Amino acid sequence: MFFEGVFSIKAPREKVWSYISNPELVAKTLPELKELKIHSENRFTAKVRLGIGWIKGDFDFDFTIADIIPGAHARLLSHGTGVKSQIDFDAVIDLTDSPEGGSILSWKANVMVGGLLASVGQRLIGSAAEKIVNQLFEGLRQELER
Repeated sequence: MFFEGVFSIKAPREKVWSYISNPELVAKTLPELKELKIHSENRFTAKVRLGIGWIKGDFDFDFTIADIIPGAHARLLSHGTGVKSQIDFDAVIDLTDSPEGGSILSWKANVMVGGLLASVGQRLIGSAAEKIVNQLFEGLRQELER
């Protein structure tokens, strides 16, 4: 499943970059985060509670921040397992200056679901995955505009 979005953030690009390149801060935007372990500046693991349809439970995710161009571009890769399912998440984030001041964050995300979760149907998975991805990026925006 492929998702993308663009939004303005009322914060300078340097502040946005500093935030999105810090695993501890990025993890705060994960919906229903239960546990976080930082392994390095570009790798962290998290336990997150997820639910799609009647399937709900804890997932263990391994996140890597890669393809870094400081101040402009990063890629967030993740593999998660739980509830006899697996979720792979690959997001690309690009930052530019906004003509009105602040920053423009554009993102593209590819989410792949397998196992028990895949049995609930593509349509239900698609809407739930889109909701989770949007929560993640909306959480980033809200944190940065504080």
